[in-house]
Amino acid sequence: MRKLTQMSMLLLGVIVAFAGCDAAKEQMDKAKDAGSGMVEGAQDLANIDFGDFDMKGLQDQFTGITDGFKDVSADNVDGLTSKISGLTGSLDGMGIGNLTGPAKAAAGGVISKFIDAITSAMSGITDEGILGKLKPVVDPLLEKLNAFK
Repeated sequence: MRKLTQMSMLLLGVIVAFAGCDAAKEQMDKAKDAGSGMVEGAQDLANIDFGDFDMKGLQDQFTGITDGFKDVSADNVDGLTSKISGLTGSLDGMGIGNLTGPAKAAAGGVISKFIDAITSAMSGITDEGILGKLKPVVDPLLEKLNAFK
């Protein structure tokens, strides 16, 4: 729960740092809505049986990536791209596609919120060098994740 709140604050900081005043306010509102939804969603996830699927592990990977966007710079972008590539490569073996019922719906909700957070974070980055490194790894990740929503 604490990490979800931290992630929301992270997104807000990124948006404020990289966007103009009016655009920042609009993005902050979106991030706040997404963040509050994540907190509520985390509470609901505690009551769902995911079987052998490691939902906590997936959420930890999502958090590591969104935290990486908080202070992404030319010096540390390679570490973030490695995390993103690692998640993309491991998605097929996680068993997300085997989930059914409430577990599938819950995972889809978490994935949707993660996609929104990453999309928002990417739109706040103005440095072409950083975007040039992130875009080639973010796009395939989002494409794979969209199949699971």
